[in-house]
Amino acid sequence: MNRLEDDLRTTAARHGDRPAVFDGTTRLSYAELAATAEAIAQALTARGVAEGDCVVWHGAKNAAAVAVVHGILLAKAGYVPVDPDGPIARARLIADTCRPRALVVDAAARDQWAEAGTDLAWQPLSGVPGPADALWFAIPGTPPRPALPDLAYVLHTSGSTGRPKGVVHTHRSAQAFVDWSVAELELTADDVIVNSAPLHFDPSTLHLFGAARVGAAVALVPATAATFPATYLQFCREAGATVLYAVTSTMAWLTRRGRELMPGLDALRAVVFGGEVMQPADMNVLLDAWPRARFLNVYGPTESNVATFHELRTREIPPEGGVPIGRPLPGTHVLVVDPGHSPVAPGKPGELLVRGATMMAGYLDPDDTARAFVRTADGLEWYATGDHVRTDETGELEFIGRRDGQIKSRGFRVELGEIERHLRAIDGVRECVVVATPQPVVSTVITAFVDAPEHVARALPQLLADRVPHYMIPERFIAVAGELPRNANGKADRNRLAGLAAQPSLDDVAGFIPVR
Repeated sequence: MNRLEDDLRTTAARHGDRPAVFDGTTRLSYAELAATAEAIAQALTARGVAEGDCVVWHGAKNAAAVAVVHGILLAKAGYVPVDPDGPIARARLIADTCRPRALVVDAAARDQWAEAGTDLAWQPLSGVPGPADALWFAIPGTPPRPALPDLAYVLHTSGSTGRPKGVVHTHRSAQAFVDWSVAELELTADDVIVNSAPLHFDPSTLHLFGAARVGAAVALVPATAATFPATYLQFCREAGATVLYAVTSTMAWLTRRGRELMPGLDALRAVVFGGEVMQPADMNVLLDAWPRARFLNVYGPTESNVATFHELRTREIPPEGGVPIGRPLPGTHVLVVDPGHSPVAPGKPGELLVRGATMMAGYLDPDDTARAFVRTADGLEWYATGDHVRTDETGELEFIGRRDGQIKSRGFRVELGEIERHLRAIDGVRECVVVATPQPVVSTVITAFVDAPEHVARALPQLLADRVPHYMIPERFIAVAGELPRNANGKADRNRLAGLAAQPSLDDVAGFIPVR
């Protein structure tokens, strides 16, 4: 079976002069990208990196980062991307969890590691041409993890225990997703795929590997263009975007903050979105602004890449309507079950189980893997998504919600329990409850109720920023005068707190002091 790195080599041989990646500053052809990636691979191999090893990449999303990812794969290792905007404590936790053979960083990340007091001996990754001439590497002092069979990459998700879970994808599972995306989107060397997802977020795999399969160009939205709809859309126009894949909240942001700026993307032929529920009003703005484009709503946790999809065939969604998550990809199977893992009747709600070609090999921690999979009465093993769904009258799946405390915020998967764990570790916080409530623009607002002195509560946003990524920091912190409200079982009354969080203001509610 082909490996991901084979696609880059083949494409560079066939389309070496075609554009491969553009980040707003640097442009690389496929020949230049392949040459840079090969040099990185040789440098890593010379330092002991071997097939099946984990190699951490920690740096900004740019053309050099794309070369690093491909270079790690060319060295037969698996890449482990770290959020460059997240706290260094989380980066260190991920490195401790995956036990890499090596770490590769850019200059800014190297400074973060040095300031954190780590004893890593950083050396320049010399001999690397082009945009990757400011890279550094280090070999950890601890023994690396044993080689993982067919390893392609490890993405870390939020874990309910406060420990990120490493999702292991193989070349087999990644290629299955690439096979589908290339065929379904009919990607060719003439396409320009806009990337607005960070490399540690699973949508980036389409941009990285779907493009390399066919010789399409990847346009990486620079940070300077990612925060303003006008600059974001102007970047798409200048890049000649033909395919756009972004989380639903990014699409909603464009429709609500840049609606009048959206027309004019005449080359755009396919729009892929997912990660959260698309609201009918936002969908209708997209349909109206880009009438020539196909629209695909995709669904799938990081563990399964994309598991199902739905293509919108209508040009208008009624206000009371919704956008289904659709039907499974070829080679993927789904099942809607009751709490005993028996199939429910059509139209009845139940938990979604998934298995198939795009599924992960498992988590880095075997115990996490054992907890995530269930076996049905027919002996088949399934990944339990924790998502509640039902089938509509046409047999397509509709998303209902989560069964637990896991949410999606701005496209990122967040365990509310992980936020609570980090809050409880802060001096002065006696107890806390974190809840999520719907919000039209960002899809979900996170509110933290804390039993702590007011001065402690006011310091929590900054203290938490040193422990978790920015998207896990609650938008609101509420100091509670006295203990948290309790339910009949003596537990913190999460339902009452969720109701309070849904109110526009708590300024007049006795016992609750908004501090942010």
